Amino acid sequence: MTSLIDIIFLLLLFFMLSSTFSRFADVELGASGGGNPARQASVPAFLKLSADRLLLNGSELSNQALQAEIERLRTSANVNAVILSVDETASSQQLVDTLLVLRRSTGISLQIVR
Repeated sequence: MTSLIDIIFLLLLFFMLSSTFSRFADVELGASGGGNPARQASVPAFLKLSADRLLLNGSELSNQALQAEIERLRTSANVNAVILSVDETASSQQLVDTLLVLRRSTGISLQIVR
């Protein structure tokens, strides 16, 4: 007959070995402030994300070319905001990848719409 401490030790060992200790990456989402709209006029670009494509102002592009195109629009057309529309077919991983690309662009505010 096994003692109770042996059974508890085996259960503890089992749960320790079967659990995962990995940390998932965090994506920071900042809340929009109630700033003064007369302070700076917003010039937005419209970005539509769906399962099979990514459209920026109606032009299809890849996720890798998104940051270069945003920077080009920021310098040539003074775009300082991106309105991101996420289709229901888009996966959450596609949304996170797109948010990480947009986060690298400085001077761009982001609004997510449905």
